[in-house]
Amino acid sequence: MNNEDNTVKVNPNIETICCDGGQDELGHPAVYFTFNEENKIVCSYCSKTFIKKMDLKDIKNV
Repeated sequence: MNNEDNTVKVNPNIETICCDGGQDELGHPAVYFTFNEENKIVCSYCSKTFIKKMDLKDIKNV
C-alpha cells in the first residue's frame, strides 16, 4: 500500500474519527481518535493517516 492510499483527508470541522482498518473482516478493532489541537492523526493499528483539509485562509505565513 502506498502512502496516498494510506492517507485520508477529512473535513476540517471533524473532531473525532473512527478507524477499523477499512478492509472489512480483515481490518482491526474499531478505534476512535480525537484531533484536539492536531491536524494529523496516525492510527496505532494500521498506520492510516487522517489529515484535516485546510483552506488557504487557514494557512498562516504563506
